[in-house]
Amino acid sequence: MAAKNPSRPAHEGAGLITREQQDAWYALLFAHASVTDRIDRVLQEQHGLSFSAVEILCRLRDDDAPSQSLRSLADQLVSVSSTRASRLVQELVDAGYLQRGADQCDGRKSLISLTAAGRRYSENVARTLENAILQYLIEPLDDQDIAAMERIWDKLRAAQTGNGANAEPS
Repeated sequence: MAAKNPSRPAHEGAGLITREQQDAWYALLFAHASVTDRIDRVLQEQHGLSFSAVEILCRLRDDDAPSQSLRSLADQLVSVSSTRASRLVQELVDAGYLQRGADQCDGRKSLISLTAAGRRYSENVARTLENAILQYLIEPLDDQDIAAMERIWDKLRAAQTGNGANAEPS
């Protein structure tokens, strides 16, 4: 659970980054932890699912392809490792929300897709997720804050993919 009132770290660090840069790092960590913790609690209370399980359902629901491999799905997830994704997929299969099928091109791979019940359920869960995002992330911020977050995300994503830290938004 995220700290309710984090304090500024007392250490000086290695001196490679400024105090302001260090504060920005801790602000990012706190914002992520506090918002995802609140959203996770809402999802647990209303659906008995973790944010990670909901992310899997929503990724499959929003994907244009009717099914995808576990590896492809795991590569899209931001909240969970591929090992944990495999366990969550199995739990969602056991619950009747997902199904496994054979890949017609490669019999060694199984494809994951939503069942009819899973599609209906994922729509309900997605509404809960979006309402929680609105409440805990969007409503406390103004349009400039959201735009700044988008710019930061674009720069970090570009740096991660090797397209340069100052790339223009996509």
